[in-house]
Amino acid sequence: MNPNLNVTSYMTRVGADTEDVFNDQFWEPLDFVVNAVDNINARLYVDRKCVWYEKPLLESGTLGTKANSQMVVPHKTQCYGDSQDPPEESIPMCTMRNFPNQIEHCIEWGRDKFNTLFVDRPSDAKSFIENSQQFIAQLKQNTTSAGAKTNLEEIRDFVDLKKTADYAGCVKFALEFFNYHFDHNIKDLLSVFPEDHLDSNGAKFWSGPKRCPKPITFDPKDPLHAAFVQSTANLVAFNLGIEQ
Repeated sequence: MNPNLNVTSYMTRVGADTEDVFNDQFWEPLDFVVNAVDNINARLYVDRKCVWYEKPLLESGTLGTKANSQMVVPHKTQCYGDSQDPPEESIPMCTMRNFPNQIEHCIEWGRDKFNTLFVDRPSDAKSFIENSQQFIAQLKQNTTSAGAKTNLEEIRDFVDLKKTADYAGCVKFALEFFNYHFDHNIKDLLSVFPEDHLDSNGAKFWSGPKRCPKPITFDPKDPLHAAFVQSTANLVAFNLGIEQ
C-alpha cells in the first residue's frame, strides 16, 4: 500500500528474557509505540518500557470482535498498567493454533477439533446431501475460497463414508486424522523450523513459551493411541448412522 514504508521484523518474543535484543538502542530512537500483542503480561511489559523511556503508546487489541484501544501519552494520561483489565476469558486464536504452551490451550484446541469433526462437518454434510447447490452458494458467500475448498474436502469425506456405510472406513478416517495432526503436521513444521533453528537475531526460535513439538508415530499397542482412534471412529460412525 505504501512503497516508502520500511519494516524491520523480529521473530522474537518481547519480554525480560529478550532484553539483549530489545535494549536501550532499540527503545530510545523510537518516536512512538503501537501495541498489538496477544496477552496481558506482554502488554504490561511494553507499557512499563514506554513509561521508562517516555514513549507514547497506542495500546490496541481485538478480544475476538470486541475491538479496544487506549492512547497513553507521557505525563498527560494514565498508563496501561494503572487500570486493570479483566481476566482473559478466551484464548487468543494465534496462540492456540501456533504456539500452545499451557494445558488450557491444549484443551481448547481439542474442543475446537471436536466441534468441527463431530458437530459442524456432519451437519454440513447433511445440508450438502439435502441441497448441494444451495449449500455451496452459501458457503462461497460466507467463507474465503480457500476455506470453502477445505470445508468441501472435509464434507466429501463424510459423504463418502455415509455412502459406503462401512465401519472400517471410519477407522481409516480416524487413523488418518491421528497421523495428520500428531505426526505429519509436526514433521512439516519441524522441516521449516528445526529444533536448533535460530531467528534473525541468533536467538533460539524454540524458547520461552514456544515449545518444540515432537511427532508421534501411531502405535496400535499404545493404549492411548488405540483409544483415540477407536473413540474417533465410533463417534464418526454414530454421527453417520453406521453400525459400530
